[in-house]
Amino acid sequence: MRLNHSAASCAPTPGRRLDGLSAAFARLAEHANVNTNQIFVVEGCIDAVLLDASVRRAVADIALLQVRADPDGGVLRPAAGAPGQLLWQENYDGRCDLQDPAFRAQLMAFSNRMRLDWRKRAPIQVLLVTGWGGATSAVYVSTHHGVADARSDCLLVQAIMYHYAQEDGGGQPAPCALPFDALQEIRPRWYSPVARLKRWCRGAASIAGDLLRAEQGMQVPYRASRWERHATRSDIAELDFFHSVLPLQTEARLKQAARASGATINSLLCAALVRTIEHSQGGRPGTVRLTCAVSLRRLIEPKYDHSFRNYLVGSCVRARAGLPTAALVRTIQAAVRRARSETSLLKELGRIELLLPLLRPRSLANLILPLISRAQGSNACYSNPGVIEEDFSCFGTPRHRTLQYIGFGCVVPPYDFILYTPTVNGRMQLDLVYRHACFPDVEQTFIQVFRAALERILAELVPDPGTPHAAAVTQPELELS
Repeated sequence: MRLNHSAASCAPTPGRRLDGLSAAFARLAEHANVNTNQIFVVEGCIDAVLLDASVRRAVADIALLQVRADPDGGVLRPAAGAPGQLLWQENYDGRCDLQDPAFRAQLMAFSNRMRLDWRKRAPIQVLLVTGWGGATSAVYVSTHHGVADARSDCLLVQAIMYHYAQEDGGGQPAPCALPFDALQEIRPRWYSPVARLKRWCRGAASIAGDLLRAEQGMQVPYRASRWERHATRSDIAELDFFHSVLPLQTEARLKQAARASGATINSLLCAALVRTIEHSQGGRPGTVRLTCAVSLRRLIEPKYDHSFRNYLVGSCVRARAGLPTAALVRTIQAAVRRARSETSLLKELGRIELLLPLLRPRSLANLILPLISRAQGSNACYSNPGVIEEDFSCFGTPRHRTLQYIGFGCVVPPYDFILYTPTVNGRMQLDLVYRHACFPDVEQTFIQVFRAALERILAELVPDPGTPHAAAVTQPELELS
């Protein structure tokens, strides 16, 4: 789908309107952690003074990071004074390593206690962790999901790396400008009274239908509300993550299977997730539902691929449990194609806009939050940001070679996990962010099951793993941050 473009000013001047995508996360920050996350583990000791200066220079270059959200008035307002503290520093008594549970716990504890509130302070913060002896460092960049999706976060980190190299006396090509455009400015025809009424009607019908459905998600031990004020467990908000790189043979077979089946790699990975959910349900018949997100960036126009804001619209994918592999892949392909249509995008935007006024009164929270969980209908999310185009092989300077990298978004209710499969520095990763209360042993209950499901799908589609693989369709059609 190709949508027309209307130019808009880059600077979010006072009084510019918030659209529903940004306003929703500004509101949800009252009820959940909406921090997005980019974590780099690098060689050597990152200089805290240079990093702080680099972050400030990057923020000064990005207009949307210099304003605050006023979701009550639906507008952006200028920030009062300087952005305040942006960098925090901690030490770790060991080597920084994403495989180390204690190290991950330290990072996630920071995110949990330092929740970003775009209405009150800058929507970005950075944690620098120095490992024992200075042999390794971790740079943890958090942004508020109202301002940034996965693509924005990568562009932001690229800008920070550029400034760090400059501060360190090196030189890199300057990153491109990161303008801001609201949907009202990009698509004014979407915001006429008639257009709004139409999508609100479609959104209301969609929500009503979802409230009546009984669909399957991932079976987990925890059964009660995920909203913290209603949760029966105080640790329901504690997150953890899993990071790995797919074996080269699996990558090659994925590409070959995608070519052989006429599918995208995303669809095959999504099919493996459906099989994983089916396994958790013990093979029970029914409809499996999970949430993906469609990026508007290239659907609106390719120029918006290099702008800074959240352009993601959530969309559901449904599949009947027990479908043969070929039929399952076709079902997923068709569901994603529908999700990328303008009709579907506007319906999802309408759903968000309908919920916004209901989130404002705190007195309605006890009624509205369970409604949101029921309407979303699944605890499962899948995201493939696709090929990360930025060079993340080192942090600004070759002295700080990247050892590990992971990027993931916020896990707001009713979701218990988000699966990520990006390609970074030429290798496909298998990453997961999840609620620890729902996955006490995530490798056994999720990762091993997913890998086995993926191998079975590949074995069906490409029986001989020794066959030379061909190029595959690798477009990043699903994206969630």
